[in-house]
Amino acid sequence: MMVRRLILLLLFITLVSCDSKSDLKVDSTIEQTFTNYVEYWSDGDFDKIVNDIYGVPFVLYNQDSTVVMNTEKEVKDFLISAFETLDSNNYGYSIRNKWEHFKSDKNLSIIEMNFTRYLKDSTIMGASERSTSYILRKYNGNHKIVGMIPHTPISE
Repeated sequence: MMVRRLILLLLFITLVSCDSKSDLKVDSTIEQTFTNYVEYWSDGDFDKIVNDIYGVPFVLYNQDSTVVMNTEKEVKDFLISAFETLDSNNYGYSIRNKWEHFKSDKNLSIIEMNFTRYLKDSTIMGASERSTSYILRKYNGNHKIVGMIPHTPISE
């Protein structure tokens, strides 16, 4: 009987520790970068994203193509186009749900963020759990996103 309880307890601990809802521990400066990013994205503030969040060159790895943006103007043009499409689809705001994966070393970090987009009436826009992987580079103690792999469409 005791062995059976021990096995059940170990099984329960294993299941709880594998819970996909748990959030990873992320460096506080990266956490702040993404807090700002989600706020700026929700506000459609492409100027703040270009100036404070994205670094150049910026690389967008789409499912069928790779886009390299070498200047802030190219990044801003990309963001303007994405926000115009989002606005035409009645986009309201986004929230971060959790971190999926995180790896960091001296100057480079890779992080995958799970998030939800909402329409202006606060109903969920499309998939309830979206994800994107980001490559960050540290510049003078601050992290900037220099690469992005969207696992769900950016502007819908």
